[in-house]
Amino acid sequence: MRLLVVTSVALLALSACKVAPANRAAVTKDEATKIAEQAEASFTTGDVNAIMRQYADGAVMFDSSHPTYSTDRKVQTGWARDFVSMKPESYHVPDRQIQIVGPDAFISSGTEVVTIAAGSAHPTISARFTDVFQRQPDGSWKIVHEHVSLPPAAPTQK
Repeated sequence: MRLLVVTSVALLALSACKVAPANRAAVTKDEATKIAEQAEASFTTGDVNAIMRQYADGAVMFDSSHPTYSTDRKVQTGWARDFVSMKPESYHVPDRQIQIVGPDAFISSGTEVVTIAAGSAHPTISARFTDVFQRQPDGSWKIVHEHVSLPPAAPTQK
């Protein structure tokens, strides 16, 4: 009788667990593009939390304005806050490249172009980026690695 009770309790406990489906379809290039575009849509919301929701805990981030990378969520949130303070608008990626690296991971890279609304000049700046997205156990997609850098200066004519 004791074995029956223990087995019943164990089965009940297991039935309550959320198990990631093993039969998920592999991400396609079109799906990956949409996922990347949805994540990037948060960049001009002015909402630091919306931006940070796009990143996995422990993500590795290289920011163009800082000399070292960070895996520290507080540091990364500070970087996002700095970005939001520039009041970015008109964000777009004219040359996106998508590379599927597995059924649950892809890379989005290219050049990002954004207009800065803070101040009176409203400059348009561009940067190179690489974002590695990974499907999480709950089915969501998060950036697990990001590298942003400024393009090198154009060579001077002699």
